[in-house]
Amino acid sequence: MLNISLVASLSDKVLLEQCVAYGRTALLWRNKFRALLPEVEKRKLYRKKGYRDMYEFGERLAGLSMAQVAESLNIAQRLEDKPVLKGLLESGEVSVNKIVRVMSIATVANESELAEKIQLLSKNALEVFVRDVKLSQESALESLPGQTLAEETFSFLQEDVNELGLKGEVIQRLGDLKAKGIDVNEALLEFLNQREQELAETKDQIATQLPKSSSRYIPTRVKNIIKQEHGNQCAATRCQKPSENIHHTRRFGNIPSHDPNFMAPLCREHHQIAHAIDIKVAEMRIRK
Repeated sequence: MLNISLVASLSDKVLLEQCVAYGRTALLWRNKFRALLPEVEKRKLYRKKGYRDMYEFGERLAGLSMAQVAESLNIAQRLEDKPVLKGLLESGEVSVNKIVRVMSIATVANESELAEKIQLLSKNALEVFVRDVKLSQESALESLPGQTLAEETFSFLQEDVNELGLKGEVIQRLGDLKAKGIDVNEALLEFLNQREQELAETKDQIATQLPKSSSRYIPTRVKNIIKQEHGNQCAATRCQKPSENIHHTRRFGNIPSHDPNFMAPLCREHHQIAHAIDIKVAEMRIRK
């Protein structure tokens, strides 16, 4: 029996720690229970034990809603040809909700990779990962032969130039160039190429001037050049979220350097995904 006086004497910190610990335990066993439901339904065990149906069985024994029971039965059926993901479901160590998130892209060929992602990423990061995979697949199908993504994007900008938020003076000056017979597209591309070249030269200069240090503190000039290059948004393709972390594309633990050529601003979810990839690469190297 729970000692009420003992609970009342707990500090806020200890009380929260116990709530988190018990909550995780409850979630683990609920996940394990949900993994058993397909076999219960197959044997009609609920009927043998006097329950009206599977939904009453799930609600009475584990407090599951009708939707949760139906989802558990559906996901198990879809995992029949995917033993790795099915084993992960049956272990109860990951939530059914995380497995549901990857089902739209799960195949026999990629289920092992997805199982690793499920265990490493949060639910939000997993959603972003699945979205990125879908966008990548759609781009591969929709791209015209010989047309690059950059060309597609530029074509889109030509049609929706107003969305760029160009000021009247800029539009007028571009119009003046066009009136003089100057190719506006070439002029803009020349400016953009020059900007990229200047950024690359500045990053190389900063890299050569950086002192050797094991500190993870990123120098201000490195942060500034990264912001000049990427603005305030995540550098991941097509991601519209603001950046929250500057990621070292070369693991800082292996190469303790803040070379801006190997750094990129990422949102929280893409930062998790990047580190999950780093872990995978490190494990592959160890196995070799």
